Amino acid sequence: MTFPPPPKPSRWLLLLCAAAVSLCSCRTAKSVVAAVDVKPSSFLTHAKDLKEDRSRSPFIGNWWSTDKKVLAAADKCRKIYIAPVVYDNVRPDNSFVSKIEHNAGWRRRHLPALAEYMRSKFVEAFRKAKDPRYVVVDAPAADALTVDLSLLEWGPNTYTGFLSRQVVDFFTLNFGGEVMMRNTRGYTAIEGRVVEPRSQQPIFEFADKEYAKLVIIFSIQDMRHYGQVHSAVKEWASQLEKLLRAKPGEKVSSSLPAVLINF
Repeated sequence: MTFPPPPKPSRWLLLLCAAAVSLCSCRTAKSVVAAVDVKPSSFLTHAKDLKEDRSRSPFIGNWWSTDKKVLAAADKCRKIYIAPVVYDNVRPDNSFVSKIEHNAGWRRRHLPALAEYMRSKFVEAFRKAKDPRYVVVDAPAADALTVDLSLLEWGPNTYTGFLSRQVVDFFTLNFGGEVMMRNTRGYTAIEGRVVEPRSQQPIFEFADKEYAKLVIIFSIQDMRHYGQVHSAVKEWASQLEKLLRAKPGEKVSSSLPAVLINF
């Protein structure tokens, strides 16, 4: 019995696959796909000194202490405390869709629960690490590093933005809306520091911002208000845990800039 030859993939499908591979191989989703910048607040002591270093860290802004005494003391710590996440410096959401679906009051009511969620995911990342360097403690201690986190920006996912992108995608082969309409996508920015307990000096400070990922086929995550921020927080928690236990010269990579399907 002979079988007919398999159908040839369409030219557009091949182009989309090539685009996905190209995006995933780029230096960073933030600088190539989204052109993201983040401006830390006065929450960080060295906010003006943060720099990007993709050879070492996945975060947009990074500052490492050069004080050998403080670093030596921090290196001896094998415990870590995740402080409650603060949101005093969270900035207004001035995105286009925010004027349609939610106001400042709505967002303020949701910030406490979001801050608790963020802390729980950072605690979880350190407790469930495959090769943990630190034991998570429930209170500050003289032999425990402290991780201070601040929510800097939050633009929830919106149905208006999701539907707008879907309409554009319909006419651009499921790609144009995701690329061209960034201002309708959810986004989150965070800043934080890791503090040595005895000197109370930071050994590391960072800031990062993420938009909802560029999705090639379909995103269920975009249909939930908390979809983007929950995904970003889990990635940040995992990245910080890996960065703090990384060996000298070891690189901690950022997540892929594009996905086929986003749950």
